[in-house]
Amino acid sequence: MASTLPQPSATQIARSTQLVEHIRSLIDARGGWLPFDDYMNAALYTPNLGYYSNDASPFSAFAATGDFITAPLLSPLFGACLAEQALEVFERTGAFHVLEIGAGTGRLAADILAHLSACGVTVHYDILELSGTLRAQQQATIADALPDSPHQVQWLDALPTDYEGLIIGNEVLDAMPVKLIGVNDGVWFERGVVFEKDQLVYVDRPTDTRLPMPSDWMHALENSGASYLSETQGQQMAFINSLGACLHKGVVLMLDYGFPAHEFYHPQRNTGTLMCHIQHVAHDDALYHTGVQDITAHVNFSALKQPKGLTAIGYTNQANFLINNGLLDLLTQLPPEETRAAANRAHKLMSEAEMGELFKVMAWAKGVDFAEDDVLQGFVRGDRLDTL
Repeated sequence: MASTLPQPSATQIARSTQLVEHIRSLIDARGGWLPFDDYMNAALYTPNLGYYSNDASPFSAFAATGDFITAPLLSPLFGACLAEQALEVFERTGAFHVLEIGAGTGRLAADILAHLSACGVTVHYDILELSGTLRAQQQATIADALPDSPHQVQWLDALPTDYEGLIIGNEVLDAMPVKLIGVNDGVWFERGVVFEKDQLVYVDRPTDTRLPMPSDWMHALENSGASYLSETQGQQMAFINSLGACLHKGVVLMLDYGFPAHEFYHPQRNTGTLMCHIQHVAHDDALYHTGVQDITAHVNFSALKQPKGLTAIGYTNQANFLINNGLLDLLTQLPPEETRAAANRAHKLMSEAEMGELFKVMAWAKGVDFAEDDVLQGFVRGDRLDTL
């Protein structure tokens, strides 16, 4: 497959070579074998070398020269809908605060703030962003979009304490490192990375770890002799737990692509959900030019239903969430000359064949009372929390 994938630039290849040498040192320090989650962490987040940590942003205005496109880059209406949801959270909590985790280009923040300004609402907007390159891009995006912004915007280096308000993360969970666990001919293994013949290669080792799948499916796999590989996502759960610890009163919203457990670990999904993106080409070779491409895994939302300190209050697909928060009404308010192009982009956000069904939205609350039949407006229709 490597011969058919896009070729990085000479600069990218040189940086990748440096990163591979760093990963080689990690492999040596671990006795010659590095678990995949540690490899993924190094590939994405090694300072100055990792995909999200070097001096070249993976984003661009419409991702034309990047590797992927996200919902905020498709349409400002995405951010406007999140702003509509934020207004309800402000009313329920009395705290006009937003904390965005990993703000990408800053486009989502700019669109949320612009819509809140149009509603006559001023907020304190925090952004937790560890990449200096992305932080600079976010600052420029927000300053350009809102030169006379009444909002207070600041960047954080760590999660706050006793936070009140709304915490949001768009496509944050999928970039968190995962373990690769599988079974072959009845023997369970964990996949890791070694350095052989001047390159990184996969090597599997026996493990006592099992995938959190239904026991009847697990026993069927073991007895059939079939080959099956998927991911466990402990870092995602640890992260949601950390949000529960930092939040005093408010709501957490996470938007990402994924499934409930019965779909995530379906017997026919026998190669897992690991996905890489380079120059808008999606593939599954996570060892291809390490640090030059994005590496992601879908979210098992069932595993996130009961984090510490938070109560799950909603789970639906992106289409339902956006419609519930007024996307169609927002379209009708646009000038006629903008409606057609905006509708085409909104269709991509809502279409089952595009982002509308694959992407899900999950909400948790803390310190905010929800009666049994009370839900956030984003989950009024199409809530699937009881399916997790």
